[in-house]
Amino acid sequence: MHELPLVFFTVLGQSAVGVFLLAFVSYQLKLSDWEQLRRANLLALVLMAIGLICSIFHLGQIFRMFNVMAGVGRSPMSNEIALCGAFFALACGTLFFSYIKKNVGIASVLNVATILLGLAFVWSITKVYQLQTVGSWNTGYTAQQMWLTVLVGGGACAVLAGVRKVGAIALLIGAIVSLVAKPGYLSFVNQVEPALSSQQTLFWGIQTFCLALAVLVAVVVLIKHKGLGSVLALGSAGVVIGELASRIAFYNLWSIAM
Repeated sequence: MHELPLVFFTVLGQSAVGVFLLAFVSYQLKLSDWEQLRRANLLALVLMAIGLICSIFHLGQIFRMFNVMAGVGRSPMSNEIALCGAFFALACGTLFFSYIKKNVGIASVLNVATILLGLAFVWSITKVYQLQTVGSWNTGYTAQQMWLTVLVGGGACAVLAGVRKVGAIALLIGAIVSLVAKPGYLSFVNQVEPALSSQQTLFWGIQTFCLALAVLVAVVVLIKHKGLGSVLALGSAGVVIGELASRIAFYNLWSIAM
């Protein structure tokens, strides 16, 4: 699948934004400490780095990125790449002042800036894919999926990093909203692209199962506050796999309207 690098780039990138956001909220609410915040931010940076590496395979050559950057302000894709780069740079700065040149004040300011740029980055992704020429993407469901990955993928990874309560709440909300919205979305794509949508049953089935798993994981975390390390790792991995499966289906629905 040619778009597979984009599947990983978008899902991991949106999940990374979610981790940064949820970990900082948890820290501000005093539900987690500085060490947990640092650990969560490190995981988020790793996720974003993997996503960026995957995106290079889509571009074919890393130098093509600079050509795309020429359209910043005019092209949604150029804006996406610019905001992604800014988000990653600030994330690196946050980790630098958290782990290497330790300065809590500077790290906190950069953390806030990272979150704001991250949210702008996710917004820019939604603009790239809401295309009038692609019927199955030209809908509010497209943006909804992208933002829900911030909660679902970000929540699962935040829980894994030790940001349990806030991460679990975000995961629970995101999973429930996704499950509730799924019938309407499937009805829409079945009307717009019946042939292509019929081929995505397996991927949507995987996502639905993983969303149900996400609800279970979130409830268990909220009830049992300690332990379950290996269970959480497997559950979080399953949730992210579900988001990846859903995104594969999303890209498989690409078809230019005539």
